[in-house]
Amino acid sequence: MAVKNAHMVSKSYIRAWADERNVVDVIDLQHGRGYPSSYMSATVVSYGYEPEVLTRDLERDYGRIEDRGIPAIVKLRKGYTLTAVERSAVVAFLDMHLDRGRYADQTKVRVPALVVKSGGRIEHAELNLADRLLLSQSIRDVLRLTTLGLEQWPWQIREVNGLITGDGAVLVWRSTDGADISTVTFPLSPTQLLVIGQNPPDDVRFKLLLNVLHAEKSRRWIVGARGTLNFNHAAVIAAGRVQG
Repeated sequence: MAVKNAHMVSKSYIRAWADERNVVDVIDLQHGRGYPSSYMSATVVSYGYEPEVLTRDLERDYGRIEDRGIPAIVKLRKGYTLTAVERSAVVAFLDMHLDRGRYADQTKVRVPALVVKSGGRIEHAELNLADRLLLSQSIRDVLRLTTLGLEQWPWQIREVNGLITGDGAVLVWRSTDGADISTVTFPLSPTQLLVIGQNPPDDVRFKLLLNVLHAEKSRRWIVGARGTLNFNHAAVIAAGRVQG
């Protein structure tokens, strides 16, 4: 069944940034504006995961990943050690978050395509966001966290105050340019950073860099705790990206 309000950043995840009234700060870089919003309606696009050409139920797939991943993320926030199955659920969630983020600013983009029907008949079509997300899953050059064996890497939770998040919040780190990925980080809450792999620096510069990178890597949506985002910067950032 088609779901009208599709969240580009999982609502159950960003709930950790909400205040007692369930409100978060949101910056929409595509429209150059910032505003407070209920976490239930933040980062929503209409029918974002409803394909027009392909037949696979992407909304159902994502729902299953969230149903397994969010409880494991909640356990991490509470300091529990995860089982191998739960770690796999978190990695799948991070991979989904990364996948969505690649297309977060392209929800209205439509790509011309030729569709070969049974019997060899060819039809012209347009791929929407969901179609492109589904097709991207077969592209070999796209990074898939599920192929890295992250479940076997060291996992830890770093305490970092004032973290923001967004559609680009999954960060991959390399010791040097061209080296293999050595670390994956992801904010679990405004004060908790999941670190998978090698230890990144534990200093003030690194902590400040995190939010800068979360904002830079996010294509459309930036989310923070109420009162932490400067809405006046939204239009400036958006204008700079268009000019760039």
